[in-house]
Amino acid sequence: MKNKKTVLIASGIIALVLITISIGYFNETKKDNVTIKEKSKITNHGAPAVPVIEIEEKRKEPIEIEFISLMEEYQVRNAIHGMSHQKVRAADKWGFLPMTQERVERLIEVVEMNKSSYDNDELYLDILNRWANNDFSRADKDHNAIWTLQGGNVGRATGVLTFEEEKEFIKKYFNIEVIDVTSD
Repeated sequence: MKNKKTVLIASGIIALVLITISIGYFNETKKDNVTIKEKSKITNHGAPAVPVIEIEEKRKEPIEIEFISLMEEYQVRNAIHGMSHQKVRAADKWGFLPMTQERVERLIEVVEMNKSSYDNDELYLDILNRWANNDFSRADKDHNAIWTLQGGNVGRATGVLTFEEEKEFIKKYFNIEVIDVTSD
């Protein structure tokens, strides 16, 4: 009984260390040079186009190194969670990763390659495919689905940021001095 308790405690400590390392890694990526591009998202049923922010990043390493083919499932969750923070309103947020089209597309590839070993591949693909099509209307629900899988208890998303709020978030957390906003 005592050994079982020790194993559980050790496993918990290892999990916390891995999460801390992942968050540290993702927080370091915020220092990259990025440019913001404003795109008009075409909506269904003839509704007016909605502006969407697209980040273009000067990469220090190929995306295949950042997101290797054999990513562990928790790493995919951490990446989705970190990117969602750019789009959602929440009292507390830990881990920030610029949401780029390149990251979203690479994560789709990684999840597709690892479908048989991920428990929640359908959820990840649902989220990532919407994001690949600039549909962030459910970003708060996407965040909360991942946050729940991670055992979140603080930082539930309560809505989606406005265009201006998202720009302010990017300025604050991605260390951008000048934002170049261009229209498509």
